[in-house]
Amino acid sequence: MYCRLRSPERMLFDGEATLVAAHSKEGEFAVMSGHAPLLAALNTAPLRIVTDEGEHIFAVLAGALSVAEDGVTILAQEAIPVEEIDLAAVRDRRAKIEQEIATAGETEILRSELALLRVQERVVGRHD
Repeated sequence: MYCRLRSPERMLFDGEATLVAAHSKEGEFAVMSGHAPLLAALNTAPLRIVTDEGEHIFAVLAGALSVAEDGVTILAQEAIPVEEIDLAAVRDRRAKIEQEIATAGETEILRSELALLRVQERVVGRHD
């Protein structure tokens, strides 16, 4: 099946896939060739795209996944390939955000960024 993963900044994946695994509010789900039409809101979580050549893993900050006759389209608010994640920088930024929250209070922006950083840590931790 054909799969596209796009963020506002760039196309992250554009090609054939054998499986796409994502997370919605109801939990993790997978899409394979021949899947029924679907529209799902994605949570901030890892996203896996499996191809004949291997697995591509991304940390995704919310988005939408659509399954149609022509394949799977994922529009992510933000997505980062696992190989581009600098774990030391992620941990440093997470500590700074946690300090900001402790002193100034939590905001929606800080909460979203913190959630994405935690997903990045999980993604890298699984593939070190």
